[in-house]
Amino acid sequence: MLLEAITTVKYKRMNTILSGQSLVDMLREHCDQAKERIWIASPYIGTFKDVQKIIGGNWMRSHIDFRVLTDVESGFIRRDTYAQFKESPNTEIRSLLSLHAKIYLIDDWCLLTSANLTGMAFSARHEVGQVVSGLEQVVKLFDQWWRKAQAVSSVPKSPSKTITDKEDSNKYKVLYKLPKYTSGASDQFLKKCDQFKEFASLYESITGRNQQMVRDGFTLYEEVDYFFNFLYHDHPDMPSKGYNKVVRSLTSREVKQEIRRYFKIMSYEPGSGMWRLERRDRIQEILPFEIQSPKKKEIREVLDCLHCLHSYGWNKPNILAENDPRTIAKAWNRLIQAPSINSQLIEEVIGEIKYFGRSSACELIAWYYPEKYPMINRNSESGMRFFGYTI
Repeated sequence: MLLEAITTVKYKRMNTILSGQSLVDMLREHCDQAKERIWIASPYIGTFKDVQKIIGGNWMRSHIDFRVLTDVESGFIRRDTYAQFKESPNTEIRSLLSLHAKIYLIDDWCLLTSANLTGMAFSARHEVGQVVSGLEQVVKLFDQWWRKAQAVSSVPKSPSKTITDKEDSNKYKVLYKLPKYTSGASDQFLKKCDQFKEFASLYESITGRNQQMVRDGFTLYEEVDYFFNFLYHDHPDMPSKGYNKVVRSLTSREVKQEIRRYFKIMSYEPGSGMWRLERRDRIQEILPFEIQSPKKKEIREVLDCLHCLHSYGWNKPNILAENDPRTIAKAWNRLIQAPSINSQLIEEVIGEIKYFGRSSACELIAWYYPEKYPMINRNSESGMRFFGYTI
């Protein structure tokens, strides 16, 4: 049997051989599901557009230990990829001279392969990889090389055309398709969620929460969203409104002091925020839809619950007029019933519903899962920047 025709071959020790389309598909699937670790060793690392398609965007999340071992002397990491990796504070990049191995360690899954982290390797070459069952030796080896390697703290030199033509050219015939990955602002969705959750935990530890809101039924994330809304709209000075892009410079001590100060003056009367909880409860009652016969009245009710559509009122009638109710129902069900929600899923869903944008999708997620996903919008992002978080 030809090697290229082998998609999955299992041996007695549960090792798996991957090649062809299954090689990149399996790697991407595990990267998307990573919970703790993504460690990569590759002497050649390609353009960011291709790297995103191969490993997705899960590496951006704050709880992921993301390590990249490469060789910037005899190999290369593309400058755009380096710049994007370094924007994430949890990323470490090190260089080991004469590195030739290609290792992808994702949580407790490990792929040893001939494929570099380049679009050319995974789409235009006949590469092979072995999924190994025993990680201890590989982890130990990676860790040894990691300690031996040097940190890459500045933009690496551009590789020569001779090397890139050999290792990362787009002139070769495409043999396999790289997975889809839509770039844009939504790449940051899960990363923003992690930062919000970090802030919410700090907020709770400092304030002990507003006990009246707790009695009224607010989740922690809903209370923090109310807090951010207070800073952006209801406080006389609207202090966070000037932080749509700029990040406030604060020490950790000052952050705690500011949270405490503004919490003390945040006004909340018993029952005054019940409209929020009513919207949440109504959305949870309506969704998921019966896809075969969704009621247009209930679709309109859900849209009425989305606060962002009050700011852009023309979108609501357009959503109802320009989309089949079954299309809307199917897309919303897909969004809320997914095992995990990520940036790619959000982009696909908003692409299926005309005039239904990213803000609407993020708000729908937060209403439906108030204990799992925070409200990501202009108010919360400005609030985070006001307290010194880089969003």
